[in-house]
Amino acid sequence: MRKTLIAAAMAMAAWPVAGMTQTLPADLTLTPFASGVGAPVAIRAPNDGSGRVFIVNQGGSIRVVKNGTLLPTAFVTVAVTAGGESGLLGLAFHPNFGKVGQPHNDEFYVAYNRPSGDPRLGSAADVALARYTVPSLGSDTANPTGTLVLRVPDIASNHNGGDIHFGPDGYLYMSTGDGGTQGDPHGFAMCLWKKAADSTPANCGSGTPTYFLMGKILRVDVDTRGGTATADMCGSNGISPTQYAIPADNPHVGTNNTCDETWLHGFRNPWRTSFDRATGDYWIGDVGQGNVEEIDVRVAGSTEPTFYGWRCREGSSTYNSSNVCATPPANVPPVLEYTHAGGRCAVTGGFRFRGPIAPLNGMYFYSDSCTSEIWAGKPNGAGGWTSTVWRNDTDGYGTYSGFGEDEAGNLYVAHTSDGIVYKFTSDRIFDNGFD
Repeated sequence: MRKTLIAAAMAMAAWPVAGMTQTLPADLTLTPFASGVGAPVAIRAPNDGSGRVFIVNQGGSIRVVKNGTLLPTAFVTVAVTAGGESGLLGLAFHPNFGKVGQPHNDEFYVAYNRPSGDPRLGSAADVALARYTVPSLGSDTANPTGTLVLRVPDIASNHNGGDIHFGPDGYLYMSTGDGGTQGDPHGFAMCLWKKAADSTPANCGSGTPTYFLMGKILRVDVDTRGGTATADMCGSNGISPTQYAIPADNPHVGTNNTCDETWLHGFRNPWRTSFDRATGDYWIGDVGQGNVEEIDVRVAGSTEPTFYGWRCREGSSTYNSSNVCATPPANVPPVLEYTHAGGRCAVTGGFRFRGPIAPLNGMYFYSDSCTSEIWAGKPNGAGGWTSTVWRNDTDGYGTYSGFGEDEAGNLYVAHTSDGIVYKFTSDRIFDNGFD
């Protein structure tokens, strides 16, 4: 363990620390919350008043913690291709889940790699979105069969993204990776249309365009379904009738030869993302290539470019300056980044804290899954962000690989290789007058 490493050594992040007044409580710790849950990668909770916490196991099951107890029966088990970076990747409850009299109140969504025996669009198992339901409100087990909603072709088993969330606008957001071929030589993350695996990034839409919606953040309306797919609804390939619609204000609606599900693009592997429940800002942890890991933000209502840099840029540094990157499109730089010094290699995007531990309010917690460092990021008072390492635990690939929050805003982190979910705890909850 490298207790002396701090994120101030993140060579690329040069924001000053002046004006920062928040400090981490001395008693802040990780308290074991659930163990024996397989390989957890995400923690989610519906806004249904039940207080339940749901843990996503990469192997395909979702477990429930209810009244502090891990229930013995899985909530649902999804057939997946599991291993490496593949498997059951994301979970999102419909905003109306569990609410009596509201539409879609029995629905939740999962993102996953389809089983190897299922039909596929590319050379590897599709990354897919599916809708499941519960038999009755409050049920601790779901109906076992889901409905395929959206398919993304894949070219390798890694860089799947796969995180999903409902935004404040009620639309569903899904992250996808660039397919896993190192350096994204085909330019999947930059192409807004359908793309051949031809090692020529400029050939967007030409050749045999097998791949699409890769290296993106997708935004879809899953409440509007049952229609006929348009030419620009790329994710409905082979799905009829359609299981979603395109929001009218998505950035590429009204243009020809663009996949209109695309909201943001230019990502390598946006493995874990989150919405700030207080502001509606969207936070993205994008895993880097060989040198830099980055945290990106899409501020609610932003008019910035929708391109986030990859494969032209890795973090705020130039990665490629040839072909389509000779004159890179305007892009949004990261708000936080760090180098691979000391064995760091894979950022795990986290959450901006909005729970009951008052001193943490507004801090953004994230980690590196190789070094087990957990950072606390804070506004620096000058429009930027800076970070310090809060914990530096035992190294090992696949350690802290996912964060989550419950209905009250408590923060959790999943230690994938140990099969344990931890809760952030401190007695400073009493600062809010709660006792």
